[in-house]
Amino acid sequence: MANINAKTYTDAAVERFRRDPGSLDSVLGLVRHLRSEGRLDDAFHLCRSVMGRHSGEYEFLIEFAGVLCQRCDAAGARRVFQRLIEISPERVEAWNGLGALELSEDNLDAADEAFKRALELDPDNAETLRNAGSCSAWRGDAAGAASYFERALDRYAREAAENRGDARIFAAMAEVHLLLKHYDKALECGKRAASAAPGDPAGWSALRKAAVRLGDGEGYYRAVIALINDIRDDDLAMSVNDLRGMGFEREAEELLGYTVKINKKSALADALPFAESKARELTDGAVEYKIINRKST
Repeated sequence: MANINAKTYTDAAVERFRRDPGSLDSVLGLVRHLRSEGRLDDAFHLCRSVMGRHSGEYEFLIEFAGVLCQRCDAAGARRVFQRLIEISPERVEAWNGLGALELSEDNLDAADEAFKRALELDPDNAETLRNAGSCSAWRGDAAGAASYFERALDRYAREAAENRGDARIFAAMAEVHLLLKHYDKALECGKRAASAAPGDPAGWSALRKAAVRLGDGEGYYRAVIALINDIRDDDLAMSVNDLRGMGFEREAEELLGYTVKINKKSALADALPFAESKARELTDGAVEYKIINRKST
């Protein structure tokens, strides 16, 4: 078992891993949990600790490649994706992952080739279509990018109809709408994603970007307040930051007040420089703050 302080984690994935640390499903569940929490070192060490048991498992290696990508280990992730392609060249996930990696490294020709191979295997894969659209955009092919994005949206819409309330799908749709500059639609999809899974940063990320681009501070504020008890502290702090940056100071201060009321001290600590004096005033200086500058997009 990996050297992880399990007391830090409380969700079902941890309990499953405690009960059955040898199960691939329990390992994958915990790795995904750690990734979602941004605990990439723990995720990496967990993967390394069980590599001997699962080194031939496609699903495990895909997850490990994702961890390496998040840790900015491009060379390591590339080796794992290439190993996956050797194991199962007919599966789309590794080709798509390799393409996304090459795109992030500005290797546009390699990315384009990987996405083409992925789409030969699955022409309707929404994630690949979205990534291929981004690649086309970077290559200066605006028409090709728009075509890929529209196809991705069509596929996501069909998936949403089949899986109502799936936050992942609505978050992905929001991101595609953002790429197409459909900010109203992006905001609506972002709200649906955040409502379906308030603790998932993907929905909030899309909602934030769309709200900032639209300048819709009031709608943004209402969306945050409606789900404030379930929002991750980081997303709550970013929301205070965004509202201030958009010029909605009253809403930012009210949100900060709610944050104090529900005792989200971690969110307060990560808020932003402007909030320090207001936070101290609201809490009578009872909390020691570490103020961190954050980007609002």
